[in-house]
Amino acid sequence: MPATFSSLMDSFAAGRTARRRARNLRLGARPAARARLPVTLWLLLACGAALLGAVVLAQAARSLAASGAHAAAGESAALSAFQPLLGGVTVRVPRAPGIEIVQHGANALVVASSMRLGPAVRIDLCTQPVRIGYPFGEAAALAPARKLLLASTGSATPRVDLRGDAGGAVRLAWNAGGARAAWVGDAGNGGVVRGSRGQALLGSAGWLVWQDGALRLTRRASSTCAQAGELLVQRASVDRAAGGGLVQAFGPGVALPALQLAAGEYKVPARAPRALEDALLFEQLQARGLIRLGPGGLAEAAPRDLATWSAASLEARAPLPGWEGLRLDEEGRKLLVRLYYRADGAFVREQLRVFNSERRLLAWRVRTHSRQLWQASVGGVPVAQDAGLPVAAMRLFARLPEGWAPWARVGAWDGGGQAATARLSLDKAAPSELLLAGRLRRVEGATASVSGVCDGRACRERDAVQRVLLTPVPGAQRIVLEVEPLDLARLSGNADAAYRHVRAEGGRLAWQALPASNAAARPALAEVRLSGRHGESLWTDGRASAAAQAAGLAPLLGVHREHASSVAGMLARLPGGSHTARLSLDLRLQGTAQAVLDCVGLRGGQWDGQRCLGAGAIPEGRQAGLVLLDAGNGDVLAAAGGGVGAADPARWPEIRDFDRADPARSPLRLPAFQHDGGARRAPGSTFKVVTALGLEAAARGDARLERLLAGMPLTAIDAMAHEDGYGFRTGAPAYPQGGGARITNFREQLAGARAVEGRFGLAQAMAHSVNTWFAWTAELGDRSLGGGPQGGLPGVREIDPGALDPVRPVAGMARRLGFGTPLRLDGGLLPQDFRWSSWDALQASPSMLDPIQSRHEVRQMAIGLRMQATPLQMALVAAAVGQGRLVAPRLLLELDGRAAAAQPGPELGVRLDRVRAGMRGVVAGGTAAGAFRGKEFDALRAGLFGKTGTAPTGEDGMATVWFMGWLEPGSLPGQTRRLAFAAFVSESSLTGGAHAAPLLAGLLRSMQGQSLEQKGD
Repeated sequence: MPATFSSLMDSFAAGRTARRRARNLRLGARPAARARLPVTLWLLLACGAALLGAVVLAQAARSLAASGAHAAAGESAALSAFQPLLGGVTVRVPRAPGIEIVQHGANALVVASSMRLGPAVRIDLCTQPVRIGYPFGEAAALAPARKLLLASTGSATPRVDLRGDAGGAVRLAWNAGGARAAWVGDAGNGGVVRGSRGQALLGSAGWLVWQDGALRLTRRASSTCAQAGELLVQRASVDRAAGGGLVQAFGPGVALPALQLAAGEYKVPARAPRALEDALLFEQLQARGLIRLGPGGLAEAAPRDLATWSAASLEARAPLPGWEGLRLDEEGRKLLVRLYYRADGAFVREQLRVFNSERRLLAWRVRTHSRQLWQASVGGVPVAQDAGLPVAAMRLFARLPEGWAPWARVGAWDGGGQAATARLSLDKAAPSELLLAGRLRRVEGATASVSGVCDGRACRERDAVQRVLLTPVPGAQRIVLEVEPLDLARLSGNADAAYRHVRAEGGRLAWQALPASNAAARPALAEVRLSGRHGESLWTDGRASAAAQAAGLAPLLGVHREHASSVAGMLARLPGGSHTARLSLDLRLQGTAQAVLDCVGLRGGQWDGQRCLGAGAIPEGRQAGLVLLDAGNGDVLAAAGGGVGAADPARWPEIRDFDRADPARSPLRLPAFQHDGGARRAPGSTFKVVTALGLEAAARGDARLERLLAGMPLTAIDAMAHEDGYGFRTGAPAYPQGGGARITNFREQLAGARAVEGRFGLAQAMAHSVNTWFAWTAELGDRSLGGGPQGGLPGVREIDPGALDPVRPVAGMARRLGFGTPLRLDGGLLPQDFRWSSWDALQASPSMLDPIQSRHEVRQMAIGLRMQATPLQMALVAAAVGQGRLVAPRLLLELDGRAAAAQPGPELGVRLDRVRAGMRGVVAGGTAAGAFRGKEFDALRAGLFGKTGTAPTGEDGMATVWFMGWLEPGSLPGQTRRLAFAAFVSESSLTGGAHAAPLLAGLLRSMQGQSLEQKGD
């Protein structure tokens, strides 16, 4: 029986190996027909399989009974990474929240269970000392003005000081105030240092752990501080909803990558796993010189007839060029036979081919309507062509090219790529247009007009991608292009290496194991049906409805069945065979919003309520987004966007790969909800609404600030500023006066010119968007600046959310309103253990404030610069002012018969009448008055509140322009609830009042002719 069982296991192992190779080889050949097995043999195999299954099930049952809950096989396999430090150790991840350090000799393990790591705070280590965990008041008394600090909410966090030489180790000292604390890291001799007070060295990573939390410190290289690098600080705190645990192992001089594991017990393998036969063959071939990294940077394999050449060279003394120094013995001949005539050798050769095709890149595409077929050759020999680009090559483009046929590329660089160029030929000379990933060096049979168009993150030179226009010369029969390929590895920094087994490492080839695929273990995707607010069909049978696609909803609902981050894709990942959901979107409003955004926002036209007039082409790089929501319950009624590219299902493979390479710029992003984190999404002066709310909060304890907000005579304002030493004047267009960094008013307007009856306050500053007044008052209200025109601690940072809210009221108000937090739109209907990803459609990008390092950056924040925001976030700000309380957004109203929750948010708790008066003034006679001046707006003008924004993006005069606000109930036919909105347009030469406000005006004009049916909570 044991021999039979062993034989059966060997048979199954061999079959599994064969199936794995067949799946991975990707040779593209038609599979051979399988030989028929005798019925008797089929029966024996079936019985053996049943017996094996019974044995496995019995073993599994006995194991589960002995230990209770165990980890998934994939997670256990991940523990093999810990084997070099903790071989044979059992790792326990408790269900209860907490952090512990477990020591195993000179090595140690950090296990953080049900804990959440806060966002990483980046610190330039060229500025030292660094103080962490001090409450602001205590830190302000200790530190000189230019020393960097990270404040905490109170005494629970240990006080930590870091000092060190710029190029050497950083010394860390902590004081936990009598509480127990422990440090573990990779510097020095490793091990754990325990005590309420202690000192240690910081190498590349470490944890400081105490009873209620931990600090995770990671040191890495930085371009801004080449000598010492930068420090990433993350605060860990209890999050019972998180589940599982983060596990990281340390040894002397070693910090292994952290693993996320479910609660349970795990056994670290006692020995390193045996390499697969493919990897062993690769190592043996490389050891004997039969495969190597050639001088051109490509992988070379000894030719299959090397043995014949070697035998002939003994007589003719004519060795094979390039392989002269290689002498084959009997073992080498056997390896060569395996390389070319066995399945494991074929797999290794395919991996070398993939390595070469993704390391050296020559790709081309023709226009969509063209039927030209270009042939490729290297060294005069025709070569195979592959379709599409490697994922890493997608980083050559800032946005996905449109209007082109699919990519073709050289799929094999034979002979180790000794040829420096390749040739593309067209047998029939005809006018041609190519997009070329490579550099054109010579043309035969045509004249060429070439322009560089490489604009992505991987582009060091713009001519790495070229647009080539070819005009045949008279009498030419064919066109031949000589093209130099791109070194994709250099451009991408080997970013694609994670997708293949072979990589270049230290000047030689190396084989890397890839994570085991869990595709077989994944359950089948559920069928999903989506409907709109009033029951309109949005998604069924694996695709968006025609009406939903026409309304611009494909990126949100789903472009393809594999579009896992879409609404349909997210719901398809839920357990169960099918799911039905109703969204908050009003399809009619959505279609109108998308049409108006395309006309006015993207194309600069005019919308007369029914059609577009005078629209032009979309300027390069322009994006636009719009959100309309019910301010009472947060329902998103319309979410329009454009300028990110066409999400055409027919181009799914290319869209998918671009999304993997650069998800922030993908056509699958919806500008209404998501942003790329760049400078072109600053909200400009619309953020002054947030600034005003923060000032109102600060004014409750500051009589001087209260008088300024209420309105003071111009002479009194100037006297106050002069007496306190601030360079603000109501008659000056800039602040502060004199040299240095300054804030200026739009078109150099003067605050004093906007006074009402000689008085100027928040309402007037808001209505006319006076930058200098907002910059100065925000400076007055920010206690981190020390209460004067110089000094203070402007660079102070927080590691606990809200730690600086009392001293930095504008940033604190932004955090209360949702900045810094991903906005989830599922209405609480998705399960707590749902695995969210950054770009899921039901999770909007967090709007973020850039870190503040100087007093001038406080002024910039006050007027909406150095930050990124989404229309959804700014619409929620408007809704909060209109409602007087925070509003939580939702897009998912019902899921499988369950209704979403709608809970009124907490009240803002600040005075709102002055903010509302200022936003009313924006429409009545301020920066947006021109967009709503016509008679067609007479009925709704009285109920309209808004704020414009213009955020410059460079020296070319272009800006990102905004308009946000709300409309009171009853302003439109059938409108029973307050409506909030926000829209932006990037790459605009106009202002928010001249471009973004007309966009909303066009939408509201169309809505006047539509009856709105709004349901309550």
